Amino acid sequence: MSANANDVVCTLYERCDRESRHLAEIRDEMKNLSESYFRYCDLRSEREKVRTLLVKIYGVLGVFSPKVTPEFAMEISPQPLMSDEIRRDLKIWEILELFLSAKDDKASVGDFEGFLFFLGIESKPQAIESAIKTHPELFETHKEGRDKFLTLRTSKEV
Repeated sequence: MSANANDVVCTLYERCDRESRHLAEIRDEMKNLSESYFRYCDLRSEREKVRTLLVKIYGVLGVFSPKVTPEFAMEISPQPLMSDEIRRDLKIWEILELFLSAKDDKASVGDFEGFLFFLGIESKPQAIESAIKTHPELFETHKEGRDKFLTLRTSKEV
């Protein structure tokens, strides 16, 4: 082998060794950063759930909603938070789920009807019964004396 060829082989050998160490460094850094990346993805997903929940609560509470700064309102939703419009889009089962989550997951149908009346949300008893029956994965009913009680099947955060 000529001296020139030997120099190239040695140089490539050293470069291969250096690049191998660099690749190991990249792998280690990526491994370390992956935790941060996955945490970031988890937080982004959690943020969307919290935003959705806040919009629903804002819609239910209407005029009773806490005041927020315009900047924070934009963080909750890029569209203006118009509680009347949000409320119109909410289903009765969504309001019931929020209501029960605030009542330690258990309340009577009468309690829920009183809550709706207090907030000025019109709903017929048939709509409430329909919401309960069409969402058996969320709501369970049982009687205690003459009162009908509702409970959330899961104690997940709404």
